[in-house]
Amino acid sequence: MGFLLQLSTFKDSVFRLLDTLSPASQSLLEKQGSTKGRYTRHISDMAGSMNLIVNPTFIWGSDHGWQPICCSMSISDRLPQCGGPPSGHRFYCIAHNRTQVWQGIAQDISSRLKVGMEYKVEACVSISGPVELADVRVTLKLEHAEGQVTYTTLASGPVSKREWTFLNGNMEVSKGPIKALVYLEGPPPGIDILASCFSIALSKPELQCSNKEPNEVNIHGNVLVNPTFDTGVQGWSGICCKVAHSGMHGWKGIYGPRGKPFALAINRTEAWQGMEQDITTLVQSNETYLVTAVIRTAGKPHQGANVLATVRLDYGGSNPRYVSVGRVKASSTEWATLEGRLHLDTHPRKVVFYLEGPPSGVDLLVSTVIIKHANPPECEGSPLKRKRTEANSTRTGISDSIVRNATFSQGLRNWKLRGSRGFVCNCLESPEVLPLEGKSFAVATQRIATWSGIEQTITDRIDLETIYEVAAAVRISGSCLKATVKATLYLREADNSERYITMGTVEANTTEWKLLEGRMILLKAPSYVSVYLEGPPPETDILVDSFYIRPASKPEPPNPPIIKDPKYGVNIIENHDLQHGSKLWFGQGSARLSVASGAPTVVPPAAALSLPCSTSLSGNYLIAANRTQGWEGPAQNITDKLQLFVVYQVSAWVRVGKCRGKTGQKVNVALSVDGSWMTGGEVEVDEYSWKEIMGSFRLEKKPNFAMVYAQGPEPGIELMLAGLQIFAVDRSARIPILKAQADKIRKRDVTIKLKPRNNRHIPPGVCVRIEQTSRSFPLGSCINRWSLNNNSYKQFFLQNFNWAVFENELKWNWIEPQRGTINYEDADEMVNFCSEHRIPMRGHCIFWEDESCCQDWLKTLSPLELKDALQNRAADLLRRYKGKFQHYDVNNEMLHGCFFRDRLNPDILPYVYKLAHQLEPEAVLFVNDYHVEDGVDANSAPEKYVKHIEWLRKEGAPIGAIGLQGHLDTPIGSIICNSLDKMSSVGLPLWMTEIDIAAANEHIRADDLEVVMRETFAHPSVEGIMLWGFWEGAMSRENGHLVDSDKRVNAAGERLINLREEWTTRLHGQMEESGQFSFRGYHGGYKAFVEYGELGEIAVDFEVPKGDSPLVIELSLS
Repeated sequence: MGFLLQLSTFKDSVFRLLDTLSPASQSLLEKQGSTKGRYTRHISDMAGSMNLIVNPTFIWGSDHGWQPICCSMSISDRLPQCGGPPSGHRFYCIAHNRTQVWQGIAQDISSRLKVGMEYKVEACVSISGPVELADVRVTLKLEHAEGQVTYTTLASGPVSKREWTFLNGNMEVSKGPIKALVYLEGPPPGIDILASCFSIALSKPELQCSNKEPNEVNIHGNVLVNPTFDTGVQGWSGICCKVAHSGMHGWKGIYGPRGKPFALAINRTEAWQGMEQDITTLVQSNETYLVTAVIRTAGKPHQGANVLATVRLDYGGSNPRYVSVGRVKASSTEWATLEGRLHLDTHPRKVVFYLEGPPSGVDLLVSTVIIKHANPPECEGSPLKRKRTEANSTRTGISDSIVRNATFSQGLRNWKLRGSRGFVCNCLESPEVLPLEGKSFAVATQRIATWSGIEQTITDRIDLETIYEVAAAVRISGSCLKATVKATLYLREADNSERYITMGTVEANTTEWKLLEGRMILLKAPSYVSVYLEGPPPETDILVDSFYIRPASKPEPPNPPIIKDPKYGVNIIENHDLQHGSKLWFGQGSARLSVASGAPTVVPPAAALSLPCSTSLSGNYLIAANRTQGWEGPAQNITDKLQLFVVYQVSAWVRVGKCRGKTGQKVNVALSVDGSWMTGGEVEVDEYSWKEIMGSFRLEKKPNFAMVYAQGPEPGIELMLAGLQIFAVDRSARIPILKAQADKIRKRDVTIKLKPRNNRHIPPGVCVRIEQTSRSFPLGSCINRWSLNNNSYKQFFLQNFNWAVFENELKWNWIEPQRGTINYEDADEMVNFCSEHRIPMRGHCIFWEDESCCQDWLKTLSPLELKDALQNRAADLLRRYKGKFQHYDVNNEMLHGCFFRDRLNPDILPYVYKLAHQLEPEAVLFVNDYHVEDGVDANSAPEKYVKHIEWLRKEGAPIGAIGLQGHLDTPIGSIICNSLDKMSSVGLPLWMTEIDIAAANEHIRADDLEVVMRETFAHPSVEGIMLWGFWEGAMSRENGHLVDSDKRVNAAGERLINLREEWTTRLHGQMEESGQFSFRGYHGGYKAFVEYGELGEIAVDFEVPKGDSPLVIELSLS
């Protein structure tokens, strides 16, 4: 099925435009093997010239014209549950964090409202939240001179969250107000209001003027030459057509808005012809500009035409790049306003702005063209600006992309098709799907397999040991509405062996462009390299707007954040003890709050460890009753209480009311920050006892709105909250305590006794130097085969770590991706590397209980076949590497997965441990899971983990140690310590198996890493620490690296090195007269150097093993 035939399946989707094709366009695409599809829904012209509403389709973001009423407001282009906006624009507005029915979004129309005029009101809206239907109203608020305030409903109706709804009404104001505010309101608290378009336009515009006129454009700040054509067409030129001026008396009976002159592009024979201006010296890089143009069309009969504002970028080569910065549907009956934006990351040699688009023979009329800086809030880093300029590819700093013809402006030049056919669509001829960035997009159609797609060879353009950023704007077309699109790196070695590396993925759909992002690095030169897009099922077309691969930008290292007066230990929750009832608290949704007594009066243990002088609690608690949704519960606004970069600890007692047999109820303390949700801790509760909830968070950007609330139990179950505390934590306060603990458990007293020849007297002043040469405590990292091609990577690993674990190469899905296709080559090479350097290894992992990490072929097996495959896997792996691996993670993440358990039975879980022990009796067998040590996941709370391990052991599983992964966000020592203490009750050694800490600021990352390292090193039950990588670009978690891709050891890496140095014993001194030298040193290997007279320097190797009694080393000089 051809691409445009598949587009016809969009007919019933929400996101449709009223566009028809010219015969020429149909002919062109028929030659490409395609049939036209159409979007059929009629959309009211909400951006009409007489609209009182500024920025009616939200294309200029939330800072232009709109304001929130006591709630939060944001702009999004993500596909909501109700589908894409029917306006044809990508963007829509969301009013969220609403706590009252009257809260929503508003616009002041005082200066534009005309008394005595009748207006038509139209708003395209939807809702989002836990209800299916809610009333939404358009309300007019008028404030008069005498102080009177009136509220009038202009339009209203029931609105579903599953579709966009048009609210229609009328408005007429008989008396001029001081202020006129129009706003959306109505749904219950907690329900978001979505708005796509908003129009208040004259019902009879001919009463005001003979032609509809757009609002007058403010030219203040404009950078263009002659933007209003007051000096003819100076500064403008035609693109293969003629540019003329209307003069002051109009042109062929057409007059400019408010009678002003305008320019004309006439004698056009191609859609791309129009008028242009060179703006190379008028715009700057790293700046965002707003683009506005007032246009219309004339000439041969037509039903309207798309007019595009385009920027041509010349970088000095023969292949200029085209960026579409705005578009509008124009007609011959009225002036229309085109709006858009432009962002330059780098400055090309030449930048040309031009207007184009109408069919040949149609004249293009232009009244005003403005390019000016965006308002400072968007220009200086608002979320909307970042989203548009970074995620939507309106970026121009990609002249260094190693992918050629990245926007398909030259058709399919440099590209080839893998198992498919392809062509390029031009938006001037095929407006059904509009490009996101330039004027064209490519289509890979008639795909025969999932691997089919569009490909480009980059063998001669890629540099070794350089991290590249990958960005591709993609969508799909066909009967499949959603599918994963992958960007894949294909490598062919000199021996013809092949490797496929996924650089990035995105969930694509049929209604909007999605940005696929990723990174890649090449460490060894293959004979052939290409990149391609693949993934969707066969017969599903892949549409590609752009595909860039460029060297990753390396900003200057950030400075440590400055924190002033963080008020450590002070609870930011007001009326936390409920001495004033429920004052300052409110119930989310329909929840009703009341206060009772009888809760614990002691501070929860994890909080008590962090608070220097914790006081008792009041015993009062909140009850949230009448809950109809899981998210309903007690809440409090904390917007003004939070400081940036401060680490906050969350602590509370929670329980629930009568559960009526519904077990497993979970409660979490959550934070809503400008519409984003984060957890402050989660725990499973019951109706019989209070449970401690603990968590942490940190903000790195000032919020407009922040709220804390408790939620979680099923509707109808009462939620109880007592002693909620959110306080700043001084994490450095525990360092002296941890140093003392580490000294106690990781060191031993040592005495070196010098035994001279013939019992001669030892002269005074004999010098002794002690050097620790190795460490007994395991401090390791995961490594991967690919990165071992990087000599700098290997060097850092060998210098700083003494244990290894393989990131992927030992996993079943790596070794046997297809049934019977087994490849141990990578694992063998890594085993040889570690053996050569005497590095002990952890085996990760034999099985993985998470279904998403199991091969597809496993999911097709019968229970008998699956068990047989499981036994073969264990036998093959453990016999091959018998005696090589000291540890094995037998069945990874059993608290979060159920693949083997569900397909076989629960007995399979202890069985695989018995099987592994039978095959490899010398290895220590581990359980291994995540979110055990941070309090944010009730599924893997320490109590749950302990219970799970005890059941496995009871069923005969020979478990030898416990793995806690350590994928943490904002670690707090007291929470980690609390969890480790609970896990110690099992009586098995604990290992931190996969530590990675992600933070964009490397100094924050360093502090976080130190918290985890110190806390675990100082705990007596912890017998090893493993990091989950260290090198940028060679880690599964972004912003977790210790070494940058340019080999710079960053602040986090320096912190690790400093801790290793601190945990290493080096000292020197002099012998006592008795011939003894005593010290306390970390467990490990040592070398003692003794300067003894005529014998010179004597060197002796010795070991300091674990032990409580002093170790005596005798050094004989005979």
